[in-house]
Amino acid sequence: MQNDKIVWQSPEYIFHERSKEWFMVLGITTIAFFAIAILFKNFLFAIIILLTGVTLNLFMRRPPEEREYEINRSGIIVNKTFYPYSFLHSFWIDNMDLSWQKLLITSKKTLMPLIILPLGEQDPDEVKNFLGNYLPEKEQHEPLSHKILEYFGF
Repeated sequence: MQNDKIVWQSPEYIFHERSKEWFMVLGITTIAFFAIAILFKNFLFAIIILLTGVTLNLFMRRPPEEREYEINRSGIIVNKTFYPYSFLHSFWIDNMDLSWQKLLITSKKTLMPLIILPLGEQDPDEVKNFLGNYLPEKEQHEPLSHKILEYFGF
């Protein structure tokens, strides 16, 4: 760490390799719901089901991108997106899962109230000490929906 910033890289999420059976179940489920929607003459729902199945199929095959994170005196940078401290409320380091620790940042933006950054190999105490100079530390937790999606590998 330099005195004025902390920089690290980490994948955007944990990648779970899917078996062929998983994709077959996804395809069968998509086709079944698509057929039910057609049977009930709900064509809009049928299109939504089909698009959801295709999107899930594509997303689940994609490995996570390696992202660069930087915390400096002005704010936080994720890849090239800058979050100044004036738009942030507080932070918390979620270390419930020691193999995948996360930095949770509460934002003042209504469309993105919580920013979640994986710490990867970065020392959480170093991040905590640095951010403590700029933001208050307040306990917060990931939304239940996010935890459920992670549990199912999304």
